[in-house]
Amino acid sequence: MLKKSSSSVFIFIIFLQAVFSPGSQSVSPGQTVSIRCKASTSVSSYLQWYLQKPGEAPELLIYRATNLQSGVSIRFSGSGSGTDFTLTISGVQAEDSGFVSLWYTFGGGTRLDVGSDAPPTLTVLPPSREELQQGKATLMCLANKGFPSDWRLAWKVDGSSSSSSSWEQSRSPGVLEKDGLYSWSSTLRLTADQWRKLGSVTCEATQGSQALQAETLRRDQCPQ
Repeated sequence: MLKKSSSSVFIFIIFLQAVFSPGSQSVSPGQTVSIRCKASTSVSSYLQWYLQKPGEAPELLIYRATNLQSGVSIRFSGSGSGTDFTLTISGVQAEDSGFVSLWYTFGGGTRLDVGSDAPPTLTVLPPSREELQQGKATLMCLANKGFPSDWRLAWKVDGSSSSSSSWEQSRSPGVLEKDGLYSWSSTLRLTADQWRKLGSVTCEATQGSQALQAETLRRDQCPQ
């Protein structure tokens, strides 16, 4: 597998209403990926694909549905007419990562993540003494340097899923770092009394077929 670069880009299609498939797709460098768009009404072949890198103006890739703009890599190709169109990227590279969407609405679309699978490193932080004195206990799970962007974080308390209505969980959106990997965090809120009665808490990270990642914090290892 190739190492993912730190680049990320955005790809847009100019039209008013369209449906994209798939909604999200993660691929490894070197693979071929196709992104499909179905327009609400026929536009013949009057459809352009653009690529926008962060902080830069959009760059035309494909014009009139199938024509490659001068200077654009032949890895990109377009097909279709009427209401059905496809953008194909052959030998996809990390710099092709981005979001395929509507130029005018920036609505629904296809997120494309390109890179090698990487499990995040997990760290579980205990509640502070000051917070415990206030009758609260907030634990945080930090998940760093993972790929792709859809790793899920979940908590277990004493080995059981934290499904109690008296416990509150929240998760931050994935943040794309400069190295092309993602970081997330998840918070578990308990009462101080619940914290003092439990033995351990575990943060688990899962994604597709990748191996489960877990980090456990034992209460007796933490300041009271």
